[in-house]
Amino acid sequence: MVKSETIRRSTTTAEREVPYYVKGLALGIPIYFVAIHMWTWILSVPVVLPKGGYDFRQIYAAAYMVRTGHAHKLYDYDTQKQIQDETVSPQPIALPYVSPSYEALAVAPLSWFHFRTAYFLFLAVNMAALGFCFVLLQPWMHFLRNIYPWLPAALFLGFLPIGATLIEGQDSILLTTCVVGAWVLLNEESPLFAGIVLGIALFKFSIVLPIALLFVFWRQWQFSLGFAASGATFAGISIWLTGIAQTKLYVETLFSIAGLRPATNGLSIYPVSWQMMANVHGFVFTLASQCLPKHVVEFTTILISVLVMAWTMICGWRFRQASKLLLLAIPCSVLISHHAYSHDLSVLLLPMIILLEDFLPREPLPRNRDRMIAGSAALLFVAPVMESYSRNHFYFVLIPVVFFLWAVAASLSKQSLPPDRSTL
Repeated sequence: MVKSETIRRSTTTAEREVPYYVKGLALGIPIYFVAIHMWTWILSVPVVLPKGGYDFRQIYAAAYMVRTGHAHKLYDYDTQKQIQDETVSPQPIALPYVSPSYEALAVAPLSWFHFRTAYFLFLAVNMAALGFCFVLLQPWMHFLRNIYPWLPAALFLGFLPIGATLIEGQDSILLTTCVVGAWVLLNEESPLFAGIVLGIALFKFSIVLPIALLFVFWRQWQFSLGFAASGATFAGISIWLTGIAQTKLYVETLFSIAGLRPATNGLSIYPVSWQMMANVHGFVFTLASQCLPKHVVEFTTILISVLVMAWTMICGWRFRQASKLLLLAIPCSVLISHHAYSHDLSVLLLPMIILLEDFLPREPLPRNRDRMIAGSAALLFVAPVMESYSRNHFYFVLIPVVFFLWAVAASLSKQSLPPDRSTL
C-alpha cells in the first residue's frame, strides 16, 4: 500500500534526532487537548444529553421520519419540530435537518432505539470510523511515532474538531473517513474508486463539491467520473425517497439559508451563527454585516471565495499526482464552503497529519520555509481551541486555515522538485 519512496523518506526522517522543544510541545499540547475533551464530556454530557440538546437530535429525528414513512415531509419545518419534540425533547425551535435524505436512510436503524441509546450507538460508529482512519494512515505516521509512540493517537483524539463531532453526534468524522479512504486509494493509483468513495460523502456537499470541482479543473477525469457516478446514485436515492416536491423545498431552503432568496418557511429562517464559522462566508459576514449593505457583503464573499478557488486551481495545475491534489483541495474547500462550524474542520485532520509527518523532521535544519510549513500544521492543530474560550470569535480561525492552505501548496512545490534541487 505504501510506495517505496514514502517508505524511504519516512525511514530517513525517523533516524534524525528529534529537537527537544518538539518533544516538549508534543508531550504537552495534545495531552492538554485530550483533557479538554474529557472534562467537556464530564461536565456537559450528563446535563445536555438528557435534554436532547446536541446536534444528533436532527439526525435522529430525520432517521425516525424515514423509518416511519414520513420521508415525504422530511424538509417540512413544522413536521421536523413535531417529530423532534415527540422523539427527543420539546424545544422552542427545531434543529433543522439539511442533509440529503440518503444519510437519514443509512442511519434509520438507530431510530429503533431511544434517543440516548441511539446517541451512544452513533458515538460508537464515529469512534469506529475514526479508528479506521487511524489504521489507514499508519504508514504515514512513522516519524510521529518516533517522537512518542502514542503521539499519533493523541493527535487524533486531541484535534478539537474531532472532539466536537463526537460530543455533538455530528457526521463530520464520517466525511473525514471518506476523504481518508479516497486519499489512500489515490495513493494506490485507483482514482475511479477514490471518486466513488468521496461521492459517498455528499451528505456534506458544501465541502465535498468544491473538491470535486477542483478535480474537474485539474482534469482528473477518472476521479471525476467515479464521483459523478456515486453522486448521481445517491442523488437518485434521495429524490426517490422524499419525492420531487420535498426535493424542490430542500433546494429552496438551502438558497434561503444562504441568503440568496427570501425566507419562505420556518426551516429557512433558523438562525445561522456565522461568527462561529471558520470560512470566508463567516469571516466576511461577521466583520462587515454591521457596516455594509447585504448585497455588498454577499458580493465580497463570493469574490473572495472565487479568488481562493482560482489560486488553489492554479497552484495545483502543475501537479499530476492526484493524492497531492486532494491534500491541496481540502483546506480550500473548507474556506469556501457554505458552512464550516468547528466539527466541519475534522476533514483537515488528513493534510495536517501528512504535513506534520513530512516537515517536523526538518525543524533542526536552517530552512525557514520548511519550519513555517510545519508551524502551519501545528497552528492548525491548536487554533480550534478558540471555541472553548471565545465561541463568538471562532471565525478568526479562518486565518490559520488560510496559512495552512499556503503551506500545503508550498509543501507540494518542494516535494515536486528534481532530486538534485530538492531540499528534502
